[in-house]
Amino acid sequence: MSIPQDTERRSRRDAPVRRRPAPGEVAVVDVNDPDFLRRFVTDQGKILPIRFTGLTAKQQRQLKRGVRRARTLGFLA
Repeated sequence: MSIPQDTERRSRRDAPVRRRPAPGEVAVVDVNDPDFLRRFVTDQGKILPIRFTGLTAKQQRQLKRGVRRARTLGFLA
Protein backbone atom coordinates (compact mmCIF):
# COMPACT_ATOMS: atom_id res chain seq x y z
CA MET A 1 0.00 0.00 0.00
CA SER A 2 1.50 3.32 -1.01
CA ILE A 3 0.64 6.84 -0.01
CA PRO A 4 -0.97 8.97 -2.71
CA GLN A 5 1.37 11.63 -4.06
CA ASP A 6 -1.16 14.45 -3.81
CA THR A 7 -1.14 14.46 -0.02
CA GLU A 8 1.16 16.98 1.56
CA ARG A 9 3.09 14.89 4.01
CA ARG A 10 6.38 16.14 5.27
CA SER A 11 9.20 13.97 6.37
CA ARG A 12 11.98 14.83 8.80
CA ARG A 13 14.25 15.54 5.87
CA ASP A 14 11.99 18.40 4.81
CA ALA A 15 11.79 19.95 8.27
CA PRO A 16 13.87 23.07 8.89
CA VAL A 17 17.10 22.52 10.75
CA ARG A 18 17.07 23.96 14.26
CA ARG A 19 20.37 25.29 15.44
CA ARG A 20 21.17 25.25 19.13
CA PRO A 21 22.17 28.53 20.69
CA ALA A 22 25.76 28.85 21.82
CA PRO A 23 26.24 27.48 25.34
CA GLY A 24 27.71 30.75 26.51
CA GLU A 25 29.92 30.90 29.56
CA VAL A 26 28.69 27.70 31.24
CA ALA A 27 31.71 25.62 32.24
CA VAL A 28 30.68 24.09 35.57
CA VAL A 29 27.19 23.84 37.02
CA ASP A 30 27.04 25.39 40.48
CA VAL A 31 24.54 23.56 42.67
CA ASN A 32 24.55 26.29 45.29
CA ASP A 33 23.31 28.96 42.87
CA PRO A 34 19.52 28.55 42.56
CA ASP A 35 19.17 31.61 40.31
CA PHE A 36 21.49 30.00 37.77
CA LEU A 37 19.63 26.67 37.92
CA ARG A 38 16.21 28.33 37.50
CA ARG A 39 17.24 29.43 33.99
CA PHE A 40 17.14 25.76 32.95
CA VAL A 41 13.89 24.76 34.70
CA THR A 42 10.30 25.40 33.57
CA ASP A 43 7.56 26.92 35.72
CA GLN A 44 6.37 23.41 36.55
CA GLY A 45 9.87 22.46 37.73
CA LYS A 46 10.85 20.32 34.75
CA ILE A 47 14.41 20.41 33.45
CA LEU A 48 14.59 21.83 29.93
CA PRO A 49 15.87 19.45 27.24
CA ILE A 50 19.27 19.84 25.63
CA ARG A 51 17.83 21.29 22.42
CA PHE A 52 16.49 24.28 24.37
CA THR A 53 19.37 24.79 26.80
CA GLY A 54 22.08 24.68 24.15
CA LEU A 55 24.46 22.87 26.50
CA THR A 56 26.76 20.04 25.62
CA ALA A 57 25.79 16.52 26.69
CA LYS A 58 28.29 16.58 29.55
CA GLN A 59 27.00 19.96 30.78
CA GLN A 60 23.40 18.73 30.53
CA ARG A 61 24.25 15.77 32.77
CA GLN A 62 25.88 18.14 35.27
CA LEU A 63 22.80 20.33 35.12
CA LYS A 64 20.52 17.36 35.74
CA ARG A 65 22.49 16.30 38.79
CA GLY A 66 22.67 19.89 40.03
CA VAL A 67 18.92 20.50 39.73
CA ARG A 68 18.11 17.23 41.45
CA ARG A 69 20.51 17.99 44.30
CA ALA A 70 19.16 21.53 44.62
CA ARG A 71 15.62 20.14 44.86
CA THR A 72 16.71 17.73 47.57
CA LEU A 73 18.46 20.47 49.53
CA GLY A 74 15.42 22.71 49.16
CA PHE A 75 17.03 25.40 47.00
CA LEU A 76 14.50 24.75 44.22
CA ALA A 77 10.85 24.16 44.94
